[in-house]
Amino acid sequence: MGNFEMGKWMNQAERVSQNYLEWLLKRVNWLVFILFLLLTVIAGWSVLTRLDTVIIGDDNDVYINPWADWWTVKALQEPDIQFWYTDFLFYPQGVNLNYHSFSHLNTLVSLFLRSLLDDLPAYNLAILINYALSGFAMFQLARYMTNSIPGSILAGIVFAFNSHALYQSSHPVLVSIWCFPWATLYFLRAARENRVKMAMFAAVFVFLGALSSTLLLILLAMWFGFLIIYLFLARDWPRSSWKILVVFIALCLVGTLPLIYPLLREAVSNSNSSFWIDPGSSISTDIFSIFVPHWYIWLIRGLYFGIVPFYLVMLAFKFQRREARVWFLLLIVAYLFAIGPNPHFGGRDWGITLPWSLLAAPLLRNMYRVNILMSLGLAMIVAYGWLGMSTQLMTAKARTIAAVIVIAATFGEYTAVPFPSTSISVSSFYTAYLEDVPDDIALAILPTGRQEDKRYLYYQTLHGHRMTGGVISRPSDNVFDFILDNPLLRAGAVDLAPVPIPADPQPALRALSDAGVGYLVLDKVLMDVIPWREALPMTPVFEDDLTLVYATGP
Repeated sequence: MGNFEMGKWMNQAERVSQNYLEWLLKRVNWLVFILFLLLTVIAGWSVLTRLDTVIIGDDNDVYINPWADWWTVKALQEPDIQFWYTDFLFYPQGVNLNYHSFSHLNTLVSLFLRSLLDDLPAYNLAILINYALSGFAMFQLARYMTNSIPGSILAGIVFAFNSHALYQSSHPVLVSIWCFPWATLYFLRAARENRVKMAMFAAVFVFLGALSSTLLLILLAMWFGFLIIYLFLARDWPRSSWKILVVFIALCLVGTLPLIYPLLREAVSNSNSSFWIDPGSSISTDIFSIFVPHWYIWLIRGLYFGIVPFYLVMLAFKFQRREARVWFLLLIVAYLFAIGPNPHFGGRDWGITLPWSLLAAPLLRNMYRVNILMSLGLAMIVAYGWLGMSTQLMTAKARTIAAVIVIAATFGEYTAVPFPSTSISVSSFYTAYLEDVPDDIALAILPTGRQEDKRYLYYQTLHGHRMTGGVISRPSDNVFDFILDNPLLRAGAVDLAPVPIPADPQPALRALSDAGVGYLVLDKVLMDVIPWREALPMTPVFEDDLTLVYATGP
């Protein structure tokens, strides 16, 4: 082959390579979204292979989440039921549901998936989808800020698969964190490009965050308050774009006020005293938790940095700290809030009070939730850290190899344990026996308590009968009146000072029967039933390895 033919062939190969590269760049968003779907499948494989036998998440709270889907369907299908009030919990007096942990957006996704799957698989998949969306949303924000595809993929992995994000699979109200990077992306674009349309998009994602939960709305308000103050103080806010801020805030208020108005009304009127909590009871992040691998101590509610991400943070500070300044500040401020009013180090209380958390804790309740903002800052810093690393690598081949190693190492460390899930086992009393019992017959299940009753909410999605106990996020005091007034139910209340089983249980049983409570159910997994078997002078109507059941009347 002559020199002319060789040159022509090389030019043609170069054009093909250039065209292929342009094709990839035009489709990079789709390719990265597919990548995060695959990473979610890998991380969540232990759930995906058992969709109908586990509830996603490793926390007792997982039992209450399918109930929100069940109640939403019931309220939509039965016109005589009010969505925001139920007597299916805390029967017979019922309870206001304004403060229950609804995540309406995740419920909508779950209900849509029910057209293809059974109820529990649909719920599990609805939660898993959030991880792919969170990684992809963070990728788009990081790419806008850094123009680095490898660094942005790293940011997406850090944001979506960190230990705190995996733990929050137990809580639909805190798992839809993709609203943070997307709202931030469009807000920054609106400010920099002076485009009202971008401000509208940003407000839409704030609304979707609020539709996921009030807690996310509170954290979004904290984040945007911090970001706007920073932009003004750093003189990074274009003064000609003041109308962008007005439009953004106005649209956020219009979109979210209908969702939070019932909560604000009750908080202001003090009709529910549980709205505000003592800051000292706030669950916070341990100061040392950022260095503790989540595969070593799983339920620390902390944000483990990881070895490679921590190294990239150091590189970002060395080479990119000016560009990443706002994210470093966010990381520090969020960390100071996440450790709460009463900081702990290695499980030990320092015995001091940090004043800046005192205002946020009563509203946010558990300050470890600020780890969401920490992860936002950490993810962006990691992207800038990759920029610092890549500038030290001289060739494209070296950068490609390094990117593959760093991405794989980070994902591998962040997913070092099976995806959190809770295996379920349900007595056939709930799934079979009660099928022949009229729907208006209620159940009293013991023991009763905030943690114990969470299981019973899941059981209710299977049997559909009212019950005397229940769990909502912030109950008023009077919801426990029926339990407190009945000696049998009071004896089975584990969150209160213990009282003996009444020597003569017949009056309490008659009171239950007269109120429409047909069965007293003793949960063998959660209590010792021997004293109750001795105290109740009747033959059980049902018993298996999980439950012991007595009829309250003939």
